Amino acid sequence: MTSPTEIHLAVGDILYREGDPNDCAFVISTGEVLLYYEVDGKRMPCERRCAGHIVGEVSILTDMPRSVTVEALTPCLIYRVSAEQILENFERIDPVLRACVDTAIDFVARFNVQSVAEPENVPMAPQTLRNADQLLSDFRFELDIKNGLALGEFFMVYQPVVSMADNSIVGVEALMRWQHPTLGGVPPDKFIAVAEQMRSIGQLSALALSQSCAALARLQMLAGPSFFASVNISGQDIDRPDFVDLVAHALDQHGIQPDTLRLEVTETALVPDSAVAERNLARIRALGCGISVDDFGTGYSNLAYLKSLPLTAIKIDRAFAADVNANPVSRGIVKMLLGLGNDLAVDVVAEGLEDADTAQELRALGCGFAQGYFYYRPMPEDALAALLSGGADAIGVA
Repeated sequence: MTSPTEIHLAVGDILYREGDPNDCAFVISTGEVLLYYEVDGKRMPCERRCAGHIVGEVSILTDMPRSVTVEALTPCLIYRVSAEQILENFERIDPVLRACVDTAIDFVARFNVQSVAEPENVPMAPQTLRNADQLLSDFRFELDIKNGLALGEFFMVYQPVVSMADNSIVGVEALMRWQHPTLGGVPPDKFIAVAEQMRSIGQLSALALSQSCAALARLQMLAGPSFFASVNISGQDIDRPDFVDLVAHALDQHGIQPDTLRLEVTETALVPDSAVAERNLARIRALGCGISVDDFGTGYSNLAYLKSLPLTAIKIDRAFAADVNANPVSRGIVKMLLGLGNDLAVDVVAEGLEDADTAQELRALGCGFAQGYFYYRPMPEDALAALLSGGADAIGVA
């Protein structure tokens, strides 16, 4: 899925012409355009469209060439949206609703014809996008992500995972950060959510895998060959045909043993809803990488299916782990998850630990591993390397 691209039009510029191919649609961010067609060389204006409108979508849905020419009446900023994205979303809607759309398209094609010649007298089309402001904001944000990747604004930090038996560091969770030139530090939950919604999360995952495997190779020279890294991936990654090849390439490029790389994913993403996802999970198992199930206990996974996966760890969500002393329900859930981890012979990692009392209670319940601000904040690779080598105390970053 291609990212949206910006198009700037001056007054009189043509966005596309009648008869052109239907390879994309366009969302108007600023400015105003005129839609017209020609009869015997004479322009026949149809309507005007402005910010928040979409143009070019009808020819995609009807699989016909462009039926009108679109000309800028004022300076315009417009986003290009691929035909693939339009059709993918159209196929998802209810068949009855899809039939209604087809009927509306036919109505517009037959009746939305004007005979006035002056653009200012041509009627303005009704708003076609209810969520136009949010959509345009997401487009701009995704372009910022694309530019940020090209300019090296994204980077990884590493939060140590400790053994609760002796507080030794046994691995890390790799976490992505974004230092935006004007917005500053952008929270991961914001940029990851937009990247998933706009179907560009794969670029971020590829960067995370490449940088994390490179760092892991260097850190294992200090901490030993069993030192591991968990890298967060999206459920969309599991559904990508080339994803396992991407993982294998990162491992080969940096000389990483597969069993020291854990692909960390939420539990709901591990129940495949496509043949591609099912094949990828089988290939991950064959490759030898582990899977760390994030926020375990908050989703609705099929436990019978989970037992067939190459699980390396399950992670107790901070909502339960941090509340284990004060809330009997959280304590019961933690005990259940610890028992499940023991039965599955996988590590159990408690997330979000922030105080000594919680750490002591989890240790007493039999939790083997933990991470959180009580131990270490996420930190750059050089700070972690200094910590592992005993040369300095680590200063974490949020």
